[in-house]
Amino acid sequence: MWRSVGSGLWAAEDGEIIGRCGKSKPGKGYLFTREEFTDFRLQLLFWISAGGSSCVYLREPQRQWGTAGDDRPGYGPNCGYAVAINYHDRENPTGALCNLQKPKKVVGSEEEWNEMEIVCRGPEIQMAIGGKNVNRFTQSRVQAGVIGFGVPDKAPEGFEVRFREVVISPVS
Repeated sequence: MWRSVGSGLWAAEDGEIIGRCGKSKPGKGYLFTREEFTDFRLQLLFWISAGGSSCVYLREPQRQWGTAGDDRPGYGPNCGYAVAINYHDRENPTGALCNLQKPKKVVGSEEEWNEMEIVCRGPEIQMAIGGKNVNRFTQSRVQAGVIGFGVPDKAPEGFEVRFREVVISPVS
């Protein structure tokens, strides 16, 4: 169901998907579904180390991804979208549709489990964290693409991002 791209270390442990930055494999890393989705509901719980960052990727077209410039997921012409998980970035804080729209408010915190729900329906992307609607973007491209997670190229020592109870379901 999943495939890893780039650097970063991904593991499945105790029902969780865990992303780490490792000295043995430094650099950005991604984990993507093999299946593509257009309209869907993504529900999950996330946990992130203090000082770390991650993204949830949506509608990212299948292509040769890289770790720089327009080759990165969420960048380049006809790319998909990235939802930020970052409690330190003022430009793209948790719940932001990266480089497109900031959230109305930042909800949740580091080093605790946070519930996230993302609904993609037609040109609309809605995001909720902890049951609170934080962002609604209505001008997205309607395109099929994979769903994924990311680890940054630089992170604090011992960085981890964890995802569990990941459910992708269709919406009509």
